[in-house]
Amino acid sequence: MADNIPEIREIQEGQITTVVAEDLEIKGTIRFKSSVMLKGVFEGEIFSEGLLVVGATAQVTASINTKTLISHGSITGNVVAGEQIVLKNTATHSGDLNSPFIMIENGAVFNGSCVMDRRQSASVSEPAVETTAYAEPEPAPEEQGSESSYDSEQEEYES
Repeated sequence: MADNIPEIREIQEGQITTVVAEDLEIKGTIRFKSSVMLKGVFEGEIFSEGLLVVGATAQVTASINTKTLISHGSITGNVVAGEQIVLKNTATHSGDLNSPFIMIENGAVFNGSCVMDRRQSASVSEPAVETTAYAEPEPAPEEQGSESSYDSEQEEYES
């Protein structure tokens, strides 16, 4: 089992494809496949097939669905990561975590619940719309072709 644990390595800013600067405030939805580092303020939703790094100066209020999350900053919201979640010693997280591998360093603040199900990797996808299947109602006795009648005085059915 230990062979399947993903390697946790330090990521340098130069290795990140896109860096969102400290002075930016963004509201909305972010979708990406490679790697993004957030250093500013973000509010909304994040869908990623790659690496999301939340910098030490970042303030993120979002539902996050990614492959890997490394957080040094502040996140409020639930996170689903298909590979791993790392909360570094400067991280503050309020919300639930769902990933096969979770590491919370000494000093990090975490308020929420963890689910670590290694049988199935959490997938990166937009939330599914719940649908409910309804059974067809059985036809009323008169629709079934039988001659049924109800006698209210006798309070019973006659066929």
